[in-house]
This record gives sequence, C-alpha cells and structure tokens, in this order.
Amino acid sequence: MILRKRGLKVAVSLLALSMTFGTVSFANDVTSKCKSDYSQDQKVVARADAERAIEHVRYLSEEIGPRPGGLQAEKESAEYIANVLKGYGYEVEYQYFPVADQYIADVAFADGTSWQMAAAPNGKVSKEAVTGEVLFVDGGTNLADFPDDTAGKIVVMPRASTTAAYRTQIDNAVKSGAAGVILQSLVGSRGNYGQTFNPSLTTPVDIPVYGAAFIQGEWLKERLAKGPVELSLTAERFSNLESVNVIATKAPKGKNKDTKEVILGAHHDSVVGAPGANDNASGVGLMLELARVYQGYNTDKELKFIAFGSEERGLLGARYYVEQLTQEQRDNIEAVFVPDMVATNYGPAKNLYAMTPNGSTNIVTDSTAAAGARLGNSDILPGKFSSSDHVPFHNAGIPATLFIWMGIDSWDPLVYHIEKVYHTPQDTIEDNISAERMKSALDIIGAGLFDVVRKDVPSLNK
Repeated sequence: MILRKRGLKVAVSLLALSMTFGTVSFANDVTSKCKSDYSQDQKVVARADAERAIEHVRYLSEEIGPRPGGLQAEKESAEYIANVLKGYGYEVEYQYFPVADQYIADVAFADGTSWQMAAAPNGKVSKEAVTGEVLFVDGGTNLADFPDDTAGKIVVMPRASTTAAYRTQIDNAVKSGAAGVILQSLVGSRGNYGQTFNPSLTTPVDIPVYGAAFIQGEWLKERLAKGPVELSLTAERFSNLESVNVIATKAPKGKNKDTKEVILGAHHDSVVGAPGANDNASGVGLMLELARVYQGYNTDKELKFIAFGSEERGLLGARYYVEQLTQEQRDNIEAVFVPDMVATNYGPAKNLYAMTPNGSTNIVTDSTAAAGARLGNSDILPGKFSSSDHVPFHNAGIPATLFIWMGIDSWDPLVYHIEKVYHTPQDTIEDNISAERMKSALDIIGAGLFDVVRKDVPSLNK
C-alpha cells in the first residue's frame, strides 16, 4: 500500500510539472514507459506458477530429504536440478569443489523409522550399532542427576548452555555407565528451535555422542510418555568430500564484447537433519520456475541459473564460484539475485526483504523495488543482512542482493524474526511453506530480474 501511494505521488508531480511548462509530452512518455514495463512484468507474473515451484520444493525436501553439503543427498539434489534445467533447453555444467569431513549419525527406532543427527568426532563413530533403552535426564551437570539404573541406557539430556557445562554432562553420563548420549539442542534467543550439532569433546570417549535438534528431543519425550523407547545408534565419518554447484546458461539473443551477465542463484544444500523445504528448496524452486518462464523469451544479457552447494557450511559454493572468476569476468557480471528462504508461512516474517551486506542499494534492489511498485505489491522492503550467497559476490565488487522473508523489529541493533523451525526437521512443506508467499516472491523477483535481462522493444516505449 505504501508503494502504491508513492507511485501516485510521482504521477501527480509529473503531471503538475508538465502543466507548468505547457506540455504533457514528458508525462505521456513516462506513462507509456510505465505501461510498457507493466506489460513486460505480466510476461512473468501471468506465467509464474507457485504450485510448480512448490513441486520442486516437494521433491527436494521429501523425495531426497536432508542434503548436507558434500554427501550423496546433495549430489542427488544437483542431479535433479540439472535434469530440470536440461529439460528446459539450457546448457548445464557441474562445478565441484572440496569440503571438510562430515560426521553423521543415524538414530533408528524399533518400528523402522530413523532420524538424522550429527555425531561428535571424538565420540564413537561406527557403523556397528549401539542399542539401548532411552533414559531422559533433566540436568546432568551433577553426577547425582543420573539414576542408579543408567548403565547400558542411552541418555537424552537438554544440552547445557555452555560448551564446558555440556562436556560435564557427557563426562557424568560416561561415569554413570551410559551406552550413548544424545544432547538436545536449545531454543535460540529469537525463539527459533535449535538444530542438530556436532558436540565438542576435549578428550575421546568410547560411546556415541550425538547432537539432536530441539524438536527431536521433544519428540523423544513424547514417545517416552507412552512407554519405553529403544534406540539403535550408528554413525559414519564421511571423508574426501566434494560439494557441487550446478550452472545453467541462457545465451543472449545477440552477444558482443559489451554483453553483460546476470545471475539468479540459490543454494540447494540443507543442514544435517533438516529437509530444508524453505531453507532453501524454496529458493531453488523459485529459480527453476523462473528458468521455465524465461526459456522462450529474448534477453539482452547472458543469464545464468546457479544452484550453489554447501552454503550451510560457510557459503562455500558461492565463494568457490567467485574465486574461479577472472577480474574481467567479475567486472562483466551486472547483477546477482539470491533467493534464500522465500516461501515461509511464519506470520512474524511478514515482509520480503531485498538485503545487501552493507544496506546499500544496487541494480538488483532498484529493479525489484520498482517491480513491486508497478505490481502494487508492498511486500518488498530494503534491508541489510550478510548471511547468504550474495556476500562473496558483494565482497568481489559485484552488485548482489539476498531475498528473504523476515520480520524486523529494529535495525540498530538488528532484531529480526525468521521461522521457529528454521534448520530443523520441521522445515517441511506441511509446517513451513506458503504458496501465497512463494507467488509474491516469484512475481517481484521475476519481474525485477526480467526488467534487467529482457530485450528492449523500442515500439513499446514510444
């Protein structure tokens, strides 16, 4: 609504200016240009389908599931994305890069279900199962917190607030004869449920020690309330890992030495234990749907669709991509659009933000803000944020912007809200995806991007 009012004020000012000089030709030119841009927007808005985008989210989050960087599931994600883009007629290449070892735990129940957690490197990491009955201990920093029948059981404890304290919890569990330890992650300062984690140990122990997401601990308590629960614990160290970027290219209608490049990129990995529906299958789904929409349109710029690997491990895929570019190639990139978490249904995350690392505006923020104004969509707002794949591009001097649904209470210091189930097993379509939010992001980002890359049609601008 605010954007609509601003647009009305500009139109009135232009009309007043034209009347002052005794002509309306300038206002007519502007009106014609706005109509032209709006008609171009509709080429995207009328075709972009949120349900199609969410179908990609479904496949990535449900058929594949958690996609930790460097593991087989991430490779399956890359293959799926590549096949979709090839099906749209794009040239596709894989870009591999090395990543550090992963320690992944599998927690299996007697009914055949299992959960993915993270394992402590200095705990027992073995495919040989450790089986035992679950014992929930509320505390653990004192040896007296453990009952006499702890021996041989798998102890589940809410992790203490400091690393030193939770190491004491583990030491006490070992002294009490526990067969294994699962530490439940905490609720974060913004109310976000804690994610899986690799517990840190000062000295090795001979039992498995796993870090569970907060909700996994809650689910275990619910099961225990119904009767005894038995778990089977296994873990594996994955070494010599490679993560992967998927790069698809749409050639411009005509290309010369001055032809610029534009990138739409979204990371396709997730954290351990999280299906990653919103983070970030939603960004990938948006990217793939816009790739489908643009496939038949002429563009003046070279357009690349990139699925980055291992964002959750330190923006590794985007960093690697940028590091491989020559200075000439970096200078040739005109704009980078990065959708990350663009479809949450979480109420307090009420606006789609166009974020840059330093809060400055650029061609990406400007094009999407203008698209939102033309479409009467007031969801889009500017902002400052530096925790996604736009950062390596920005640091290399390339205009780049992150798009994310968020609620901002304060900018100084930054106080923001994202969904409670961020980075958890509850980041699913059922719990965390809004088709309406996806459509809004598709319209704004799609129209803004198309305005940057599309081939100009002079007759529309007369």
